[in-house]
This record gives sequence, structure tokens and C-alpha cells, in this order.
Amino acid sequence: MKHEMAYEDWLKGMKYKDIAEKYGVKENTVKSWYKRYNWKEKKENSAHESVRAEIVDAPPSIELVPSHNKLRLLIERDLKDQLKLRGLDQSYYIDLVDDYMALWDVKNLLIEDINERGVVVPGMYVEKKNDSVAELNKTNAQMLRILAELGLKAADMENVDDEDDEL
Repeated sequence: MKHEMAYEDWLKGMKYKDIAEKYGVKENTVKSWYKRYNWKEKKENSAHESVRAEIVDAPPSIELVPSHNKLRLLIERDLKDQLKLRGLDQSYYIDLVDDYMALWDVKNLLIEDINERGVVVPGMYVEKKNDSVAELNKTNAQMLRILAELGLKAADMENVDDEDDEL
């Protein structure tokens, strides 16, 4: 059907006017298709499904914190899909997502250290604060700055099926 082919063209960034010309319909017809067939929602759902459908184990080089590899891939793919949906899939933006994920790895290592050693650790003469607590706050702040710079949000973990509980 014309509206399905038009949707594919719209996904590729084609303007309403150009789609209308291509299929020999009025521009308002294309706008009507957009609303009637929920193109925006369909596009967002498609991107989210592609993230969930492609979850595989990360290569060992990525797995800095054991058992976090699937969650890491889910988050990374979700962020990159959000970029793609916004047309921001150039190298600069992908590199910022990679930076975000590197900070995510550091964050998890800091949390692991805090869980193992506690908030207070032995010092030479007295107990002192675990430096990981302050570093965790700084790391989280930097992660939020990257997301804000990219105009992205973290993965919606409520939509992950029960089968992903092992994450």
C-alpha cells in the first residue's frame, strides 16, 4: 500500500511534500497517514524492539563487571538507537555514548568497591572515608552531563521482560 511505502520514505528523512509528489497524493494525505498509522509511535516502538531483540552477551573485553554485560549492551544500544531516531548518528555523538558507557563501567566498579569495603575504610591511624564514594558522585554527574549534552534519557528498564531478570 502507498502509506506503507510512504512510511519507509519518511523513516529515511523524506519530507511530506516530497513523499506526496512521489506517490501522487496531496501533502495533507501524507500528514493524515502520519497520524492515522501512528508513524512516530511505530518508529519509536521499532527502535525499542530492535534493542531488545539484539541483546547478546558482550565480548569479554567489555565485561569489566561480571554479569553486567547484557545490561550494558541494552543501555548502549538504547542510547545509540535514540541518537539514530534523532538523526544524530555521526561519529562525534557515537563517541560520546562510548564515553558514557566507559563511565558506566567505572561507576559499577566504584559501587562494587563501596559494597566490598564500605563507606569508611581503615586509614593509617584512624578510619577515613572511602574515596570511591566521592568518585561515584563525580562519575554520576559526568554521566548525566553527557546524557544532557546528547538530549538522551536512560533506558526504560520497566519495559524489560521478566526473562531479563538475570541482568
